[in-house]
Amino acid sequence: MPGEAEQPVGPLTRSATRTFFGAPAVDDLDRLDARVAFLGVPTDQGVIIPFIRSGAFAGPRLVRETRTRLRESRPDGASAGWFDIETERHYLEGVRLADCGDVLIAGGDMPLSQARTTAAARKIAQRGAMVVAVGGDHSISFPVGRGVAEAHQMVDVVHIDAHPDFADSIYGSKLQHGSQLRRLFELPTTKRFTALGLRSVDRDQYEDMKRLGVAFASTRAILEEGPRAVVDRLVQPAEKLYVSIDIDVLDSGLVPGTTLPEPGGIAYRQLREMLATIATKGQIVGFDIVETSAAQADLATAMTSAWLIIHFLTAILAP
Repeated sequence: MPGEAEQPVGPLTRSATRTFFGAPAVDDLDRLDARVAFLGVPTDQGVIIPFIRSGAFAGPRLVRETRTRLRESRPDGASAGWFDIETERHYLEGVRLADCGDVLIAGGDMPLSQARTTAAARKIAQRGAMVVAVGGDHSISFPVGRGVAEAHQMVDVVHIDAHPDFADSIYGSKLQHGSQLRRLFELPTTKRFTALGLRSVDRDQYEDMKRLGVAFASTRAILEEGPRAVVDRLVQPAEKLYVSIDIDVLDSGLVPGTTLPEPGGIAYRQLREMLATIATKGQIVGFDIVETSAAQADLATAMTSAWLIIHFLTAILAP
């Protein structure tokens, strides 16, 4: 928890058998030399079982196994990039990507798993790379965001989700996937906090967000005002930002293979416009994308997660 003395946590990561987007694998974080570093966090230790289905532990594997237009590295180790017919431009070519493998999850020991996740994210950020964490359930946002913020001293947080995940505790737990954003909000390294896309919210969490000054917008606000207008209204320019993306912000028909799908969500292109606008607000030092689940076999959900990563990176890094 915040303020606790750091304890040795053992090995942090293990290599993946297949890498994200054909990026070179990096086994030793101390030797990382990349602009963007992917980190799998294959856990669903934060899922509220039996009320919510599990399976998000498989998210990193499912996203790695998708085949997108971004899939190869050049002989020098930099990305070959991808061509976008809609803009008739080539993107991400020459950007050094790296796959740092998966956090070594400690079965039955969530605090140790989170400590390893924080240590890995912090080390990646200290090496100068943007952290791109692929979950896993949404509880990973707290340890990943904590590690990134520790490396950068202070960040603004933007949370995109159908749910606020802002409970103080649920059934006595403060570290599951319904309270992790509350924990991130409480850190002294979090400056401003914005939640976008909400449509399934408990009244007590709504009242806490109002009381604590969290800026937020519902799905309805995004649909009526437009993604760019909502982001411009709520997300202030910042020196450094951390972004957390739960794919259930999308309509459930688009992502049936997510942990807790909700009807009435936004469309893919609306989410893409939101991310592109957020990318103009300051330096994105890290982001996570979570809740791709194996609970229901569905290639489209994993493909959607993979393309969201590509499109957000393109918006962040495009000249």
